[in-house]
Order: sequence, then C-alpha cells, then structure tokens
Amino acid sequence: MKRIVSIALVVLMVAALFVGCSSNSVDGVYRIKTVNGKELKTYLTEELGGTEDQIEALLKMAGIDSLEDYMTITLNQDGTVKAAMMGEESEGTWKLDGEKLTITVDGEATECTYKDGKITVDMDGETMVLGK
Repeated sequence: MKRIVSIALVVLMVAALFVGCSSNSVDGVYRIKTVNGKELKTYLTEELGGTEDQIEALLKMAGIDSLEDYMTITLNQDGTVKAAMMGEESEGTWKLDGEKLTITVDGEATECTYKDGKITVDMDGETMVLGK
C-alpha cells in the first residue's frame, strides 16, 4: 500500500513539474518576425529602399540596436502589457479569449490573433507576426 501511495505521489509531482514548466504560457516577450509574410529585414529594405547595412544604420540612428528590437510586445502574467515600436514605449493591458488577443494601450484596443505561440496583428493594411 505504501508503495502505491509513493508511486502516486511521484506521478503527481512529475505532472505538476511538467505543467509548471510548460512553455505554453502566453506571457513573455514577443518580437516582430514578419511583415506581410516577409522577414522584417527584407520588408524594410524593400519599403525604404537601400541596403541592409543602410537600414541597420537608420535604425541605430533611431536608437534601435537591432532589428529584434524594432517592435516588441511584452505580455505580463498580471494582464499588463508593454509595447515598444521604433524606440517608443507604451503600457496597457491585455486579455486573451480563445485565439482573440485584445491589447489596449493609451485607451485604444487592438484585436490580434494568438495561435501556436505567435501574435498576428493587422494594422494600417500590414500584417505583422510576432513570436517569442
């Protein structure tokens, strides 16, 4: 009987560890990966014209050290969000309902899609995908 209880406790502890360490959590830092299906570097090069080196120099002038920092969204467990785009930071809240992610910053709500660990945002005719 003691052996069965011990085995059951071990199974429960392993299950708790698995759930606690799962990477399926929505919270975390998401960085822009693609715009309109193109990698960010390619998209910016085509949109702004110029070489990749020129784009990186332009971003550095704007205070952005790397393309990964061009646009980030940080979802915190407490429902707060920090959004940064081109060096400008804003704070607000977020709420997830199924795959519908609503991010509210400065009183303006933006509806996004959260699926497979990625956030998809449609803004100003552009589709941006952010991932961890």
